[in-house]
Amino acid sequence: MITLFCARRALVCAAMSATALLLGACNTPYRPPLFVEPNPVFPGLIDLAARADGKSADVLLVHGMCTHDASWAPQVVAQLTQALAAATTSPGAGAARAAEAPRVQIVPSTVRTPAGTLRFDAMIWSPLTVPLKRQLCYDQTNKSAICAGEPPYPFTRARLNASLKDVLVDDCLSDAVVYQGVSRDAIQRRMREAILQVLAASDAPPDQPLMVVSGSLGSKILFDTLLRMTEEEPGARASRLALRAVERLRFLVMVGNQIPLLSLGDQQIGDADTARRLVPSPPDSLQLLLQKRSAGKRLPVAGPELTLVAFTDPNDLLSYTLPAERYASDDVAVYNILVSNAPTWLGLLERPDQAHLDYLDNPDVGRLIACGRPASAHCKRE
Repeated sequence: MITLFCARRALVCAAMSATALLLGACNTPYRPPLFVEPNPVFPGLIDLAARADGKSADVLLVHGMCTHDASWAPQVVAQLTQALAAATTSPGAGAARAAEAPRVQIVPSTVRTPAGTLRFDAMIWSPLTVPLKRQLCYDQTNKSAICAGEPPYPFTRARLNASLKDVLVDDCLSDAVVYQGVSRDAIQRRMREAILQVLAASDAPPDQPLMVVSGSLGSKILFDTLLRMTEEEPGARASRLALRAVERLRFLVMVGNQIPLLSLGDQQIGDADTARRLVPSPPDSLQLLLQKRSAGKRLPVAGPELTLVAFTDPNDLLSYTLPAERYASDDVAVYNILVSNAPTWLGLLERPDQAHLDYLDNPDVGRLIACGRPASAHCKRE
């Protein structure tokens, strides 16, 4: 009896020691966030609301890859504004979607704060790619909502591999494959319709601030489409509204940036000579938009009018920091911020799905977007 008691006690102690060891091996290296560029200063949502002179400050939200529906919009707005003091949200009526073809859904909402009003327009482009992604439903181990009712996957997969295949590959990376292929033009045309609808509905004059929060593939779709609109016939409605939006832009937030990777799909392979040396990449759509914005300035500016902030989890396999030298100028400031979206275990692994999908669930990210740096006095104390 005594021997059995001692054995059990030793087992419990060993289990407790192993648990303590595992807990100690779990960490979040970029919580609090790390600012790559020194001395970052940028506005937050609340600052843009305060500068709107009694009108609404417009905020455009564009989700990244993976299936999203209209429920994404209120969740993100709540996450981005929870740090604001005395903020109240009023949902708007969602934009109608035609039955004959998938369209970009627009979900508006208004947030009122003591400093001013924020008008959010969330652009849900996911319905455009869902019909094609359903072709991969047979491969999902645990069926997603768009695959409900499909026959079960008949083979055995390791649990983590199954989760990553279901989410990151079959549901998420498939969006990038669709956009980089023959459907790109159709996606841009439908995004153009949604952008025109949002910009036309705004009551803001040309000098009122505009903010954009975009994720991964959504950033590229948005910038590609805006650039294409600015290159339409000069003076046409689409080019005029797009150029005005780019000029109004004051705060651009990118999470899970994929432009360095996706831009490879816009380039030709080189010859034998270029294969032996590093060839500078041509300007991407965001760079070209920023160049158009600077060219439209009638007078030199005293300092940065636009702040571009890129949030990156270094353990996010699908994201890249933004090379500041490619986008910064006299009137554009660029800051990279490193964050941890989930714990790193034993220095070996952070779950890849959480690393890429949980930026806007990360309280550090939400507070910096809402309150800026230094933090506004209109924000709740931490």
